[in-house]
Amino acid sequence: MSKGKPKGKKRNAFWIAAIIALLLVAAGLFRGGYLIRGQKAAKKQAEDVLLTMQTLIPALRTETEGSGTTARDPLAALSVSDHDIVGCLEIPSLDIMAPVLTKKSRQEYFVTWKSGSPVKGKLRLQGGRKDVFRDLSKANPGDKVIFTDIDGVRYAYTVTTQYHLKDWAKADNDLMLCYTVDEKTDFVLGCTYDY
Repeated sequence: MSKGKPKGKKRNAFWIAAIIALLLVAAGLFRGGYLIRGQKAAKKQAEDVLLTMQTLIPALRTETEGSGTTARDPLAALSVSDHDIVGCLEIPSLDIMAPVLTKKSRQEYFVTWKSGSPVKGKLRLQGGRKDVFRDLSKANPGDKVIFTDIDGVRYAYTVTTQYHLKDWAKADNDLMLCYTVDEKTDFVLGCTYDY
């Protein structure tokens, strides 16, 4: 009889562990579904902002190199659907077109202006590694990158290099598109301004 009691305790422990495992799996599936819905909503929001920007900034997706207006430094911002936008980033070879937010903002499927300017150089734009810049490392030297400010002034760049950077004081490209690899390192796509 004493041998039968431990079996019952083991059986109960097994069922408790199985129920806990099922609850953990269910929680993981729920969280995954929640994250996917959140990503879809963020992507839709970025697409809606782009549509509005296309009506406000006619130079988007055109082949002209400028709109005839004078470039501003620092960049001016425009409020579009409760987002402060400084421009739009296009990388045609990667099928990327994304609104660029002011320094104060960060949101999935948007790019954030971190520092520099298209006028003075060292323009640093940051995006998410898992959303807007997920294919950034697939860019090749010679690929074109276009930044259009809110006045419609287009700045064309050519991809020249890719590298990992730990010290931004050493960065020296006209345009640097980046995402965080870890807390000390950024992946950088370096571009040169097309004069």
